[in-house]
Amino acid sequence: MAIADAAQALASEQEYVRPELENYVLSQSVLLKEIQKSKIKAVSDRPSRIPTMPSLGGKPRVGNMNGVDMGIGSGPTQVPGQITPVCYIHAFSYTKQAEYATDTDEKAIENFATLTRTLAPERFADFLETVLQGDASNTIDTVTSVVTSGGNIIALGVNSANLFLDDEDLDVWTAVGGAFVTTITVQDSDISLNQILLLNPVPTGTITVGMKLMVNGASGQANTGLNGLRYYQVATDTGNWLTVQRAAWSGKYIAQNIPVNGALTPQIVRAIHSQIQLAMGKKKADADELVAHATVNEQNAWEMNALLVQHINMAEMKGSESEDMLKREASTTIAGRRWLINERAVPGYIDFLALKNASMVETKSIDFYDVGGQTLFGLIGQSGGQASGLVFYMIAELNVVWVQTRMNAFLNGIAIEHGLYGQ
Repeated sequence: MAIADAAQALASEQEYVRPELENYVLSQSVLLKEIQKSKIKAVSDRPSRIPTMPSLGGKPRVGNMNGVDMGIGSGPTQVPGQITPVCYIHAFSYTKQAEYATDTDEKAIENFATLTRTLAPERFADFLETVLQGDASNTIDTVTSVVTSGGNIIALGVNSANLFLDDEDLDVWTAVGGAFVTTITVQDSDISLNQILLLNPVPTGTITVGMKLMVNGASGQANTGLNGLRYYQVATDTGNWLTVQRAAWSGKYIAQNIPVNGALTPQIVRAIHSQIQLAMGKKKADADELVAHATVNEQNAWEMNALLVQHINMAEMKGSESEDMLKREASTTIAGRRWLINERAVPGYIDFLALKNASMVETKSIDFYDVGGQTLFGLIGQSGGQASGLVFYMIAELNVVWVQTRMNAFLNGIAIEHGLYGQ
């Protein structure tokens, strides 16, 4: 008989399993958590009224106290905005076998059922964060390119792959208010390529550049989803602010804006803050404590301004090493305002936000869906009998209110740095 090899010893070999489960998925809900720190108001499902005053009224004129008509003047004009909570759900499921096979430390390093229920609130917050970047149409992003293979579309280029969750179903529409095209499932989101890979490829030509990727179940219409940043951060008098037509009050229900269309400069940053001061006055501008909501791309662009003007005196250096050109971390402020760096923000934008003007209305706060206290539900099989699977849901019925957008501002068109977002 030949010499015994390792294959003959397999029956008695032990297998090592590392006792920690590594998470390879981005989990961030930066802006959502900041807004949740502000006021949260419990409301019914009736529209909530948000009172505003776009005009103070009064009619000044030259006076004559010798019996001349003085006019009747005018008074302040109040205009109510209206907002209604919108409902989102996030479903999770697992089989009883997955639970039985992992329910003790002797069987597995993680109890699969417990793990799934623990991750659910965090994952739902991740989803709400992506919708919070949008324009209230339930649009998550726009298709920027298509990747094909063998006559099928296998991946889609987007503005930010970080806006998508793995295994998420998406509805594709030709445009907001356009036609429904198809439903796709995200197999994986790749931020290095800035693409989403499709679980089930679709025939070439089904999806084209410019189409909208929306939340599954969306109606495809404007003003039907959560009021996100791109709903409030508008620089023109088009559309509406909480049902108030912007065109009726030019320049009032907007945010200040300067298109950069290239490199970020200190002059542009100073100018955008000057716009806020011109719109609302220095006292209010200084009191609202703006934060700069952006991605690392914009933070890096700001740091580059400092690198271009820094000076190192080699004659005064000690030791045998050259000076490190970079600190460990980038600056935490821009023109004295705190950076709020968000990996799920849309690249190319810096949104200067007065967070104290933001709040949330809730008919149902973020929670597990329950029926009489029960949150875990058995599935039903084709026969009508019980199936050996369980499902549970995260739910929320809420919306975001920004009562004063004129104090906000945004820069857009900031160049994307080479090496980021597929560039």
